[in-house]
Amino acid sequence: MTKFWCVDALRIASVYYLAAVVIAILLYPGGNHIELDQVGYSLHKNFLSELGFHKTMSGDLNFFSSFFWNTAMYMLLLQGIAFLFIPSLFRENKYSFAFACLGTLFMFPACIFFVGVALTPGDIFFDAHIFTTTTAFNLYTVSIFFYVLAFISSSLSNYYTSGAILLLIAVSVYSYYLSGYQPIDAIKDRELYLEVYTMDLLIFNVVLQKVIISLMIITIITFSFGLNKLINKKETQ
Repeated sequence: MTKFWCVDALRIASVYYLAAVVIAILLYPGGNHIELDQVGYSLHKNFLSELGFHKTMSGDLNFFSSFFWNTAMYMLLLQGIAFLFIPSLFRENKYSFAFACLGTLFMFPACIFFVGVALTPGDIFFDAHIFTTTTAFNLYTVSIFFYVLAFISSSLSNYYTSGAILLLIAVSVYSYYLSGYQPIDAIKDRELYLEVYTMDLLIFNVVLQKVIISLMIITIITFSFGLNKLINKKETQ
């Protein structure tokens, strides 16, 4: 049971997320925030959350793409539940255990807010969508900070600690960037959006988002191997 929640669940959630997002991308009708007539999905012009729009920027119904995107985001609940079990692996050191508990205290609600991103599609609930996205990344950043401290205090290899530190720096910078980001509804305030945002800026934001999400997924999968080592160590003692 411990191995399933602390190792397998993290891998299942990550692999399913990637698979569902790929399917959603293939099914996306088209359009981005600036080029409404774009055909299909562009990796460097479309945000991931656009996969969850009720209607795309081109005005097409987005049922099939949003279905797979939503299931991908709901799967993050599995990751959140997994983190409820993970602190038990750090009981060898009271400081490591305390930091892991604090990390989970923020990770679980972060995963709930990531699900909230799917429940608040940006083309319908723009303000709520921005709020859930920003809050999710802020909570995630604090969680990773405490897990960095947990890893440093534990017997895990510095390899995993280095990965946690790299992720912490990345999500911290991204969270800070989001805090200064000027959100404009590209549907309701289109003229203002086109005055403020250029295609270069759109591409920068889209690529940055995908880099951060990719780092998060890679790091979580890497963590699962480190946690598996902690489980094996406990079983051999």
